[in-house]
Amino acid sequence: MTLDERVVAQIRKAQRELDGEGKLPTAALLDAYYQTFRDRFGPDRLAALDGEALLNVMHTHGNKDSLVYWLEFKSDEEFPTISFGSIAGGSAFKFGVFRRRETDVWVTGSAQYQQEITMDQAIQIARRHRDQLVRGVQLLEGLPSAGTDEDYALLQQRMDSEAPDVSDSAWGHKYFSLLFP
Repeated sequence: MTLDERVVAQIRKAQRELDGEGKLPTAALLDAYYQTFRDRFGPDRLAALDGEALLNVMHTHGNKDSLVYWLEFKSDEEFPTISFGSIAGGSAFKFGVFRRRETDVWVTGSAQYQQEITMDQAIQIARRHRDQLVRGVQLLEGLPSAGTDEDYALLQQRMDSEAPDVSDSAWGHKYFSLLFP
């Protein structure tokens, strides 16, 4: 399948304009950003963590070294997250668990049905998220390099089945896209 030549021309024109303004990172710079992200939050790094350390690395918004901070807010020379799509807006409920800044209490649920939970319960959620992210990476690694529409449909079914909390979330999508650009 090929793109309509008018669409290709529009994309190339936009690319030239953005390149001319220095707004597009080079391929080498993008590769460096992807590697930085993988080094900090790749599946091997997450799998090596557990307990409170895992919870803090994954879900502490106030921690500028946390996964959720990097996915939503980090924007500097080390990692300009906006270059990879924004997931800002809404509330922290989109991550499934967060620590309320005012009270330091862990919360889950939704804006309408907020539930305060213990740290142990929050750790269980972080473990589930970690395990699903790791499983999602394994599924993506198994995707054929010249995958067909059927391969991608099967991948989506397996992601929804084996990583249900992250496969259909903006932050899960962004995580996977940073590991598999």
